[in-house]
Amino acid sequence: MIRRGAAILTILGVLFWGLAAESAQPVLAYVFNLGSKDVTIINTAMNAKVRTKPLGASVKWLTTEQDFFDGRLVWTYEDLPDGMVDVIAIDLQKIEVVRRVRVGKGPAHSVVLTPDRRQAVVNLAGDDKLVAVDTRTGQIVREVAVGKFPCDLDRTGDGRFAYFPERDQDTVAMVDLTTFQVVKRVSMGEGARPHMLRVSPDGRFVWVQNARANTNVVLDARTLDEVAVLPVGKAPVTNAFTPDGRFSYISHSADNFISVVDTHTFKEVNRIRVAEGLTVIAFRPDGKFAYVAATGVNGVGVIDVERQKLVKLIPAGKQPWGLIVAPTQGK
Repeated sequence: MIRRGAAILTILGVLFWGLAAESAQPVLAYVFNLGSKDVTIINTAMNAKVRTKPLGASVKWLTTEQDFFDGRLVWTYEDLPDGMVDVIAIDLQKIEVVRRVRVGKGPAHSVVLTPDRRQAVVNLAGDDKLVAVDTRTGQIVREVAVGKFPCDLDRTGDGRFAYFPERDQDTVAMVDLTTFQVVKRVSMGEGARPHMLRVSPDGRFVWVQNARANTNVVLDARTLDEVAVLPVGKAPVTNAFTPDGRFSYISHSADNFISVVDTHTFKEVNRIRVAEGLTVIAFRPDGKFAYVAATGVNGVGVIDVERQKLVKLIPAGKQPWGLIVAPTQGK
């Protein structure tokens, strides 16, 4: 099943990848700097910074792993100083926020689009609910009350189900996006503090990072039964899958390495030292390089995927956090 950050290879790819190849335009990485409210643009052909442009918004957990692109705009969110959350749409050509919708009390962690791109669904940890916004009208069209502190959000490729950790009650829940009702919930163990999660590219598994337990737990996506438990580093935060689905890279906020896990055996096969305070990981579409935001050094680590080795650290803005890789849309 093709899904999510395969969204870059499907939605963005269909629209721009062919054009980029024909015109020899480079594939760009966009690094969203939380502290300086700007975007560092990296040419992935040379692994060199092109420029940093002001955005005027603090973007945090935006990642290639999710469906965020409606064919024209990137949909994500901004946590505001007063504790509220805006769902925002960004024009990547201009590096400009072109739409804002106030949705409720944060923090938020993820915005995902439905397959028809007509709704943007966001988790609101402060309100203990999920909310769907109509991407055409900007109106809130659906919402559902969930458990304590819903943290992160990811969906299956067909858009039928979405999953989210309920951090403050140590559970992971499954919601039917056709009815907007929670249909299943599983305990991760007292004190686990599930932080973030991702659905595997084949749609069979949900990978959950437990920040306090320092584990990555793999759940069956249909039943939420536990498939594997893997000890990792300190405070694992999120993961990303290589484009071929062979490996999962897990980052840590309180450690300086990425855990590389074999997705067939669920065993850790390597640890790639990068820097302190790692957040979002994104892969180039051809799978040659991975990019990871390192807030501890205000930079982006470039990893050679074949060698599973850090090859470069590129300076970014203050507190690089969100990170996506996509073909260029023009100058």
